[in-house]
Amino acid sequence: MLGLTTACKSKEDTPKTEKQTEVEKGKPEERPAPTEEPKQPEKPDAPEEGKPSVPKPSDYHMATRMQVKVLEGKAIELLRTLQLEEFIWGKKADAITLKDLLPYVEFYSSTPPGGDFYSLTSDDLQHLELVDLTYERESDYNGSLTFKVRYNGVAGKDVLRIPISLRDYFKQKFELNESFPKGYYLGGMEHQFGIYWASLFKPYDEKKYALVPTEPRPDHSNNTLSFRGVVNLPRYNAENVLTLDFELKGFKPLSALKGQLTFVTTSPLNEYMLERLQQLQKQKTLTDELILQTLQPSVNTWIKKASPGIRYTSGGDLHWDGDNLLGERSGGHDTRDIYLARPRFAVLSAHLDKEAATLTLDIELQSANDVALSGVTTRLVVRSVKL
Repeated sequence: MLGLTTACKSKEDTPKTEKQTEVEKGKPEERPAPTEEPKQPEKPDAPEEGKPSVPKPSDYHMATRMQVKVLEGKAIELLRTLQLEEFIWGKKADAITLKDLLPYVEFYSSTPPGGDFYSLTSDDLQHLELVDLTYERESDYNGSLTFKVRYNGVAGKDVLRIPISLRDYFKQKFELNESFPKGYYLGGMEHQFGIYWASLFKPYDEKKYALVPTEPRPDHSNNTLSFRGVVNLPRYNAENVLTLDFELKGFKPLSALKGQLTFVTTSPLNEYMLERLQQLQKQKTLTDELILQTLQPSVNTWIKKASPGIRYTSGGDLHWDGDNLLGERSGGHDTRDIYLARPRFAVLSAHLDKEAATLTLDIELQSANDVALSGVTTRLVVRSVKL
């Protein structure tokens, strides 16, 4: 049996006509399509600026889990701007508002179970209210602004606290005059405190604040004055609001008396020395060494017969009060900052000039105010010691 096979031709197998060939010759040469470069993976959308990366809690959780903290480095600036006296003692409820606090604190909340905190945005803060804002004093120096919140009409449950130090708040109202000590000795600051205390501070608003300094405590080893100040608020008739501690450094050391401390002879001293020398002359031959040995043991007694003082432009008189040497105000000069408690002297040398009838003594202040000294010397010339 014979089989019949039928062959099918494609269009490509179909013979081309002469006309088709001519048309194809006129066509531009076809080029392969360029290979597409692989696309870079798209970056995930960055969060909008200011948009929290933590999901926003519901209004209920926002209100009931609200917390607050003072921004890092903003505590002092917050105290500087708050009107605490008006709010606490003036009973002015709007003296401190949410708007006053916002530049210095951060409000944040979370969704249970917590862990990731959501910081309120500027849009969120428009729906925030403070409820029952008050100041709660926890000690003489510290306390907190306390309040609850309401967020978008939902009331919070917990009392929030912003720590506020009354000590730090009032301390910034009184700036110490750091340039004052360098021109004054420390001793008189304690004993003439009422005279000098106003100069210890730079000017402050005396209509708002009255500071009553008290309890001066000098540290003569470090030339430092510590003292306390009681704060009063005249506008609100509030007294003894709190007591602040202050410390002022850099007072003139007693070594600065070198070349300035003077002793001038007096009639009583002249008579005393004449009698001593006459008695001594009856027993032994007078020599400078013998005179020095005789006067040295009693120097702290007979030197009180001399007239003490301070020379040069800042000069003035001093006087003895028992065993202490004090400054005074006289003749347009003021040395009241000088107070030498129990000063101790030594005679370094003695020279008798019989022709001039003078006894010259080199004297050193070796201690005062329980501080040892050296180099603070002066020369005392005793006259009328004619033998």
